Amino acid sequence: MKKLLLTLAVLALLTSACGIATGDTQATVAAQVAATVAAQPPQQVQVTVEVPVEVLATVEVQVPVTVEVPVTVLVEATPAADTPQPGATNPPAVSTNAQDPLTGANPAPVIDEKFDFPDKYYWYLFDSSTGEGKIEDETFILVAKEPERVEWTFGGKKFGNAYVTAKTLVPDTTCKAGDNWGMIFRMKDNANFYMFGVSCDGKYRLLKRVDGAWETIVDFADSDAIADLGQRNVLGVRAAGNQISLYTNDQFLVTVADGTFAEGVVGMYVGSRLTPNLTVSFDDIAVYTIGQ
Repeated sequence: MKKLLLTLAVLALLTSACGIATGDTQATVAAQVAATVAAQPPQQVQVTVEVPVEVLATVEVQVPVTVEVPVTVLVEATPAADTPQPGATNPPAVSTNAQDPLTGANPAPVIDEKFDFPDKYYWYLFDSSTGEGKIEDETFILVAKEPERVEWTFGGKKFGNAYVTAKTLVPDTTCKAGDNWGMIFRMKDNANFYMFGVSCDGKYRLLKRVDGAWETIVDFADSDAIADLGQRNVLGVRAAGNQISLYTNDQFLVTVADGTFAEGVVGMYVGSRLTPNLTVSFDDIAVYTIGQ
């Protein structure tokens, strides 16, 4: 279109310059120019404009989160077979008032065992992979062949109120702290009885076994009355009603109240904690009935 307008303009200038243009001619030229411009189609012009636009967007962001959750873990321990694992019990009534163990007792013992006639009281003899009980040289020998084991024997007659005593000896000094031995009394069966003993490190303890479960009556306590290793210890228990008194080498230790068992047979035990083949000899077991 620009070229057409320029051509018409030049033509008009030439006509005027040559003197041939008149007023009519000029009008005619102007009309033609207008008609030519009107006949041209409208031109479309594209214009690009940059306009800043704010766009709201949602962006997912992963943030690590640490959550503390309380966790309760139950741990179940399995003790070695026949090893005393005393459970918690209510503290017993304890008395330190000493008394003669033979007060109210029959002066003649109903059992006076020297193991000179092995079949007199029918003691239980055994030999297994874990322990041994035998009569040898007029003493009863108990052996715990493995650590963490308790081996016992029993015999005699059934008694209720009685004072029971026995001489004990660990023949060598291989015994270690926690290894222990002693007496069983008021034994109903292998799962129900009392057990009093002393340890190689000079302590004493009283337990009871109820339906196969061990319970502590008196936990390990020190006593100067217990002789050193290699020396004989004479143990004694007086059980009258629910009063149980303990003695070592004729010295009073303590009295406690417990009436779980009223009667039963007597026996002996050896309990190894650390020492294999822990061996203890027992002799001169005597039982004096009280109030019968």
